[in-house]
Amino acid sequence: MTGMTLDVLRFGQLAKGTSLFSACMFTFVFYLSPVGSAIAEQGNKDRQRDEKIEGILESTPEKKLSYRLGKLQRMLARELPDSVSNYRQNQSWLSRMLEKLGLGDGPLSKEDLEEVEALAAQVKQAYEEAIQRFENEGQNLEARAKGQVKKLIRERHAKAIAEVKAKYGALDRSLQDFTASSDAKEQLESLKALGESLANEKFKRTHTAVDPNNLPWRAPRDEVRAPKMSKPGLQAVLGIDSLVGHTQLASASLTHEMWLTPEDNKPSDADLAPSIDVVITDEIKALAESLNNNPVEIYSWVHNNIRYVPSHGSIQGAQYTLENRRGNAVDTASLLIALLRAAGVPARYAYGTVEIPVEKVMNWVGGVHVPEAAQSLLGQGGIPNTALISGGQVRAIRMEHTWVEAYVDFEPSRGVKNIQGDRWIPMDASFKQYEFSEGMALEQNVPFDPQALASDIEQSAVINEEEGWVQNIPQQAIEQHLQSFQSELEAYINNQNPDATVGEVLGLQEIKILPPLPLAAGLPYEHIITQQVFSEVPDSLRHRFKYELATQNSGYPNTPFIVLNEPTVKLAGKKLALSFRPATEDDQEVIESYLPAPDPETGEIDPNDLPDTLPGYLINLVAELTANGEIIQSGPAQTMGTELYETMGLYSPAHKWFTSVNHPIAGEYRAIGLDLQGISADQAESLRANLESTKTKLESGDDNQLVTLTKHDVMGDLIYGTIMSYFALNDVQEEIQAQSAGMVTYRLPSYGIFSTTLQPQYWFGVPRNTSFSGLTMDVDAVTFHGAAKSGDRSEKINFTRASGARLSAMEHLVPEQMFSTDENPAHGISAVKALAIAAAEGQKIWTITQDNLDEALAAINLGVEVESEIRNSVLAGNVATAHEDKLAYHGWAGSGYLLIDSNTGAGAYKISGGTNGGFLMALPYILAGVFLVFALQVFLVGLVLHTAIALTIISGALTIYSLISGLLKAFSVCTDQFALAIVTFLLLIKALIDFLVDAVVGIVATLLGVFIPEPEWNC
Repeated sequence: MTGMTLDVLRFGQLAKGTSLFSACMFTFVFYLSPVGSAIAEQGNKDRQRDEKIEGILESTPEKKLSYRLGKLQRMLARELPDSVSNYRQNQSWLSRMLEKLGLGDGPLSKEDLEEVEALAAQVKQAYEEAIQRFENEGQNLEARAKGQVKKLIRERHAKAIAEVKAKYGALDRSLQDFTASSDAKEQLESLKALGESLANEKFKRTHTAVDPNNLPWRAPRDEVRAPKMSKPGLQAVLGIDSLVGHTQLASASLTHEMWLTPEDNKPSDADLAPSIDVVITDEIKALAESLNNNPVEIYSWVHNNIRYVPSHGSIQGAQYTLENRRGNAVDTASLLIALLRAAGVPARYAYGTVEIPVEKVMNWVGGVHVPEAAQSLLGQGGIPNTALISGGQVRAIRMEHTWVEAYVDFEPSRGVKNIQGDRWIPMDASFKQYEFSEGMALEQNVPFDPQALASDIEQSAVINEEEGWVQNIPQQAIEQHLQSFQSELEAYINNQNPDATVGEVLGLQEIKILPPLPLAAGLPYEHIITQQVFSEVPDSLRHRFKYELATQNSGYPNTPFIVLNEPTVKLAGKKLALSFRPATEDDQEVIESYLPAPDPETGEIDPNDLPDTLPGYLINLVAELTANGEIIQSGPAQTMGTELYETMGLYSPAHKWFTSVNHPIAGEYRAIGLDLQGISADQAESLRANLESTKTKLESGDDNQLVTLTKHDVMGDLIYGTIMSYFALNDVQEEIQAQSAGMVTYRLPSYGIFSTTLQPQYWFGVPRNTSFSGLTMDVDAVTFHGAAKSGDRSEKINFTRASGARLSAMEHLVPEQMFSTDENPAHGISAVKALAIAAAEGQKIWTITQDNLDEALAAINLGVEVESEIRNSVLAGNVATAHEDKLAYHGWAGSGYLLIDSNTGAGAYKISGGTNGGFLMALPYILAGVFLVFALQVFLVGLVLHTAIALTIISGALTIYSLISGLLKAFSVCTDQFALAIVTFLLLIKALIDFLVDAVVGIVATLLGVFIPEPEWNC
């Protein structure tokens, strides 16, 4: 089908005829024609790939037994029962009668039984080899330990062996009974018993499927309730009892009587007190002092320096708003109140319904061109709003809003000389207008040529649009288009202004500066409908984050033993982590016994000598949830390698809870990153400073300094820094991408995890061995709200798709950059990279909809869990993109696939195992870091850590943190190739998405995976 236009392919009749003809001729030409030889060669490649993948999955006797038991479980608990069910549904009346008489074939064929016998023999062979090693290992284990620990090891080892032998023995007997029976009824009863027994056993990590109706990377709906127009209605949504110490005002306008100060309306102690939103830090005190503790100067500074984010409720509080230089109305009010209270000026929140001219709202939310776009941004942010229409046009927006009231010396200086407060005066530092400057209009002046790319694709690729797949995508040609486009962009920018900043290239948005003027008695918009004041933000306006950890039973959680449910404002900027420590000194000693002896001359440990596996069944660990290294909660002892049930979620006052489920392994270090409304430069700088301190201590070689280091200092900051780097770089890129695409976007609260990855080999639920396999990025919630300035919803959908591809690519790029060294480059995988690798191998890339679901699932071979998730997602209305066969890449075996809501662009970008993220294969120094988590003191002091390894990776991380800090502080003045590469890349993605949106959907993700450029990390 090469050389044909995409329009011709859409009709599909030619494809049907060609497919039928090929099917009829296949046997005749298979070994005789050049095409047949190519097919045979491809078949050999497929077999080689399968053998390579199986070699990875069966690389040790322990892995081999786990893998084969899993295959047996799948056959007996799923595949054969499904086959029987299908047989029953299609069975004829005559066949049923013959079966009752003991005649004819039953639901289980001779071939079925032979297949079970063959697999059972493979399991038996693997079991005999593995159990012999297991028994022999007992003596070696005891030789490692000393004293009382020998008894503990002996007991745990004997218990594990007895459990495995008993369960395998029962399974073997049941299998013999099943395969020996010739009675169809007995066979089915045996199959049912075997299936039920095996279904409850554990042989591998759980695959975590996403909710197809609640995809992880998305923008919220923009439907919100109407703003309240009465005092009772406002009090109800705020959850405030009007009879308990709250002053309420209601008026259609601000009158003299409103701001007269009766005795009962004077400030209370609460109007000067700190709160979780209003933390009066040293930085806030210093800023207030630098502004002469003057309410006029403080108000002007906040107005002129904090960008508005159109979201609803308390998210990050005063300090983080100061660091981030952006915030919504509540957070901006919190910063203003904190500065005023630090200056000794009583201040409180005011909340009400206001009306603002629509042209001012359109400017305020980011410079959109139509009222519908402004309302969409407000609605996605959760702000109750409605349009006021007059003469058939939107004239104003009515919305609920938050501002500040300060008790200032209003008469006679109107706050300029603040000696003794006498009036409550409203201040709204969040409401402002912006000046927008045009950039270089690169899309118009350097247009991308989609037809040239289409021509290359049509000439080289095989595109079967009727069946829904594409093959042989011309990657080299695409890269040439990228290079050509980038060269054209560079030449144009250099010709226009070789020293141009990113802001000058794409356009600037600058706050209209408000000079320090005497305070007004009213607000800068026309109408206040109703008002409520309070000294502290009510819970009804708070965003929240929750984290729960529990054991599980048959995939369902037991009562959580760790429960965190806090307002996000309390967690802003904090390093959250789940880690594990040895439960007892005996468990610590078992771990230490696996550390290799140091070199007798240098006293150092060679990381290549570290084992990549520990006997999980011998070690008990205790889970610890920490914030900034301090333990918040801990749990009971768990066997290392035990799979747990983790629930995380974010709560929005408007959109309620979004939650996700994961299955961490006891022994992993999991850094939990929160990106609330963007990552602050101060946070990146703090991480950099912490690593500098750790580096200094490691370089000192001083035992007194080394002993002060914790796992959170050495491993935690690197792990946590990786997830925060991911968010920070994506935030910067998204802002540039939005500017170049005519979009206005803002980050909404999001979360993700970067963790060490343990791979247990389960034998009937017993974690025989627990291997350190690498590092995993799992970003379960990326939320933004955005709108095209034109109001075109299709532009937003295209932008969301492009953002998803970039977010996915960064899941392998960021860890690779963080953990690579010159001698040991790291290799990561992500969903889009997996699709790109599959395309390079010549695999078909399928676009799966409800129209071709059965055909596609019959053609792909990605495993039962992945295919089941794809089926459920497509049946729910999503579109899936997947490759044909599993991949083998630097020791990783698996697949990558996308689940996209074509109506919104929301998506899940997944790799095997259910992770919405990426995976980095283990390197020796990663293993060193993992051992630090469990045996820090021994590693650093008793045996002397091979510090060069730690210093190498820390130095690389410091470089990246410096980059991120610089970008966040001043990316608008960055003029090097990093900034230009981002602009080029994002413009090209937009051009390709615009071109391909109506073409073969499956090609989109593959193309994006092909040309994701590695950034120049030198800005």
